[in-house]
Amino acid sequence: MLNATSAHPTALEEPPSQCSGEVGIWLRRAACAKPCRIALLVNLARNAKPAPRRITPPDLLVELDSDANVQSYARALQDGGHEVLIREGDPYLAEWLDEQRPDLCFNTCEGFRGDSREAQIPALLEMMGVRYTGPTPLAAAITHDKPTTKRILHFYGLPTPPFQVFETPDDLLRPELEFPLFVKPAHEGTGMGVHNESVVHDERALRDRVAWCIEAYQQPALVETFIEGRDLTCGLVGNGQRVHFFPITEVDFSGYPPELLPIYGSIQKVDLDHLYRNKCPAPIGPKLTAAVQQLTHQTFLVTGCRDFARVDFRLDAHDRLFILEINALPGIAPRSDLTLMAEAEGWTHGELVRSVLGAALIRYNMVSFEHGLR
Repeated sequence: MLNATSAHPTALEEPPSQCSGEVGIWLRRAACAKPCRIALLVNLARNAKPAPRRITPPDLLVELDSDANVQSYARALQDGGHEVLIREGDPYLAEWLDEQRPDLCFNTCEGFRGDSREAQIPALLEMMGVRYTGPTPLAAAITHDKPTTKRILHFYGLPTPPFQVFETPDDLLRPELEFPLFVKPAHEGTGMGVHNESVVHDERALRDRVAWCIEAYQQPALVETFIEGRDLTCGLVGNGQRVHFFPITEVDFSGYPPELLPIYGSIQKVDLDHLYRNKCPAPIGPKLTAAVQQLTHQTFLVTGCRDFARVDFRLDAHDRLFILEINALPGIAPRSDLTLMAEAEGWTHGELVRSVLGAALIRYNMVSFEHGLR
């Protein structure tokens, strides 16, 4: 169990007590056990109004949803027998929620601005006493800030590459950090700011990339040891010890143009999505599979995530695993990584969406575990 008082704290050391396959069945059934009035909260890219800046990176809005994605979420919830009300997660949301009185909010809001933008809607919902899916304000803020996540992982003895936060391009480089290094924005997701130039081999390239990153994304840069190896990701749904792991995915970079380095950035995720290939389940053997699942669950718990999450890893040539980050509000669009993992074991996109809802319904005691399994 978690031990926050020990001088050498340890994360969860045992696998979840509930059979993963059984939990998956339970969550999908629970989502359809009780018809609800659900507010589907979204942030559409077409509603974004980015502040003017000297450098506007092309991937600035990639985390925001399209109308097609929103309709896919709505259909999934409606197919579970629920009434769905779609609403933009904007500054005027509180009044609308007070009028509509939903049973629960299905939150997909990434936020439009701010270092803790993914925490804004959860904070509002907490203040209003409205039930919702996904991370709390604290968990959303922690996981959206990659350096904070890495500090927590380090505290619990979980493997993550050594790192340093650069507030300016002129910050002194810590002597224990050796090249090659990897530079990315401190507060972004969906591979934002991750390109060939993110891998730097000398100090001049490092400072040039840090300067660009800070200017383009208006936030500090995270610099960490670059781990050469295989790119793995593991997703789960559920809460506590009752979670369902999806098959682990390995990104197959062979489908992308050869001039692109084997790193999973926004160009690969969004611009070249049609070239995406994966190996799911990843061919890493049962021992490493168990290790990835255990680290995924540990990271889920120590960062305070709820209902669903996805953890990204690098596996080096010596079969050592390194946790890169956790996404507490992972994409669940029809082409998202978590969706493709679910589909690899026979789930539909709708079943994935409803399983997230099922996890929240159980957590709020709106549906019992026994009811979900009937």
